[in-house]
Parts: sequence; structure tokens; C-alpha cells
Amino acid sequence: MAVTRPGSKRLLRDINRHLVLQLIAEHGPLSRTDLARRAQLTGSTITHIVAEFAAAGLITETAAARASAGRQPVLVDLAPDTGHLVGIKVRDDDMTVVVCDLRCNVVHTMDAPVSPDASPHEAVDVIAVAIEKAVHEAGVPRESLLGVGAGVPGVVDAARRRIVFSHARGWRDADVGGWLESRLGVPVWIDNVVNTLAMGLRRFGAGRTAGDFLVVTVGRGIGLGAVIGGSLFRGAHGAASDFGHTTVDASPYAPHCNCGKRGCLEAVASDYGIVRAVLGHDPGLTVEEHIDAIVERARTGDERLRELYGRAGETLGIAIANLINLFDPALVLLAGEGLRAQDLFLDRLRAAVPLHTPGHRPDDLHVELLDVTDQDWARGAAAIVLHELLRSPVWTSDRPPLLHRLLPEAAATA
Repeated sequence: MAVTRPGSKRLLRDINRHLVLQLIAEHGPLSRTDLARRAQLTGSTITHIVAEFAAAGLITETAAARASAGRQPVLVDLAPDTGHLVGIKVRDDDMTVVVCDLRCNVVHTMDAPVSPDASPHEAVDVIAVAIEKAVHEAGVPRESLLGVGAGVPGVVDAARRRIVFSHARGWRDADVGGWLESRLGVPVWIDNVVNTLAMGLRRFGAGRTAGDFLVVTVGRGIGLGAVIGGSLFRGAHGAASDFGHTTVDASPYAPHCNCGKRGCLEAVASDYGIVRAVLGHDPGLTVEEHIDAIVERARTGDERLRELYGRAGETLGIAIANLINLFDPALVLLAGEGLRAQDLFLDRLRAAVPLHTPGHRPDDLHVELLDVTDQDWARGAAAIVLHELLRSPVWTSDRPPLLHRLLPEAAATA
């Protein structure tokens, strides 16, 4: 709904522009009459905004199919090729980069290495080069790049665009977002990699119709993305997604976690925890070298490994039940490469959830599996940029509305 209270005319114009663009992007094509009704704006205001968008090439206008006698309405829709967004998923030793249009449709994707030993500055240099290469290979004008979203492992202060701590890379208090933005000359947002996946699922995936849902990822680690009231829940310090390091075993004999503690969920139920339980602690041990063989041994009858996976599933199910008790989500989504072994742990996970959620009816406990690719994760990071483009420009920082990059005249009058 448009803001009508007295205030800055400039801000009011920007709010109305964003509202109309959001309606077009999410519900288009729409007629001007529909836009005025949905936005609760006057017809003249809609006409002025649509004219601005048309002059910038941001929209298309087409006549509706004639349904009855009378004047045909003109329908307004988003012109997705007007601008482009980049999304990145950074992993332990490489990354996936996608170039998307304004509807977050992927127009190009590529993978590139990032050394696990790279410093934050070195990684930013590598990421910047990969982005420039991806945009060039996509064949889109460099000046059409509106912004970059990056999903990185670890605790992220999204508001300051800083990595607070990434165990996978050994980084602390690294201004990755700021450095990358200075290098590229376009706005950059970063977030925990599971949060970016959750954002993608919220906008165009399994969570689109759920106002409250959780994404739990299982793989080398265990992550959480929480969407509450339609928005990402990050917590006061960006650490709300650090689900894998919640304590599930407080005994002095609990398994060691790679964070330095004992008894973390990740030490019991992740690929890392499974490999370490089987092979012991070895600083040079890599999960990827051994996990497939361990899964195969469990499937072919190794009872110790089968019980190890069963315990992991039960523990993860109890942890998910605790999340359900806290957040009461409409949906819990499971994703990640750890689902390769779902036949070994999923039954005990599903059995544990209703046992530990006494306040919920079994029919209300929706735990679903997702098959997502690295491109899906990176597309979710691009969705962060789309979110910034569409959201109302009531800023708490001095960053100008992203829409101004598409409307030069609006920026000039701001």
C-alpha cells in the first residue's frame, strides 16, 4: 500500500516507483487500471510512473487479447533484459557464478576455482575476475549489471556485508562485500550461503507460497535458512543460521567438531562427522575423498556404519523438531549433497520429528526433500539483488535505491 502521510516528495516518488515495479514483476502483465487498484494510487500517478519505466526500457506494453467489445486495455510487463544480476555460491575450493535477467532467469552459468588457502583479498580478486568473465561470456552489456549477490560459508553480517567468521576458509571480520564492490563498481550483497538458497526458494521455489519455512542443508556441514513472515531471519549478529553448531551431546566423550567444540550437531550428523567417526581425526582428511565409499559400505551391510547413519538421522530429526517447536513453520525443506545417503538415515529422521513435537499434529509436520543444484544456490544469491531492486526504499544506510541505476532521471532528481 502506498505511503500517503506527509513527508519527502522525493521519497514518496521512490516508494511509489518501487511499489509499481514490484507489482509488475510479481503479478504482470497488468493493465494500468489493475496497477492503480493494487497500488492504491491515482491513475495519473500510474501513467507518469509507467511512462518513466517505458522511457528507460524497463517495461513492455502490449494490447490485451480482446475479450469483449470496447477498448482494449494495454498490459504492462517487465522487460527482463533491461538489467542483469550476478549470483555466486562460494564453496570450500571453488564457486558457481550465474548471470540472470531481471526475472532471475539464468542466462549463463560457469564454475571457477577459489583456493581454500586464499586470503580474503586474494579471493575477492579471483571472484571479481570470474564475474567479469561470466558477464562477458553471457554476452550482456557490462553496463547492464545492476548488482552482485554472493553466498559464502560461515557467519555473515549481511547489513555490513562482512564475513564475521568462516571456519571453512579461516576468515575473520573480512570486508568481502565492500572490497568486491570497490573492485567491480556495482553494488554487492553477501550472506550465508544457506540464506541465499532460502531467498531463492522464497522467491521462485518450494517456499514461494509459505510465509514461514525452514531450509536445512546437510552435507559437509549442516546449515539453516529461516524465512519468517516472508523475510529472512538472520538474528542480531548474522549467526541465526549457525544451526550445525548447536550442541546435541554435552557429555565429555562427545565427538569433536571442526569448530573446536564437542557435541555439535555437525559432529554427529554431517558428512564431516560421519567420516571422522569412521576414520578418526586427521588434519589432512578430506570428506569428498571418503564419503562415497563409506556410504557404499553402509549400503552393502556394514552394520556399524548403518547404525552410525541411523543415529545421525535420529539426532538430526530431534534437532529439526526443536526448530519446529521454536518457529512453527509451515514447511521444512531438506537439501544438500548429504541426501545422497537418505536411504540410510531418513526413516529415523522422520520418525524422530513427531516424537519431539508434542504441540503439533502429525499432519502439520511437512518435511520435504529438495533436489537442488549449485546453479540453484547461486541463483538464490542473485535473488538477493532482485529483492533489493524491488523493495521499498526506506533506507537505514546511505546506499541509494538500486532502481536509480535503471532510471537515471530519477537518480538525477533524488
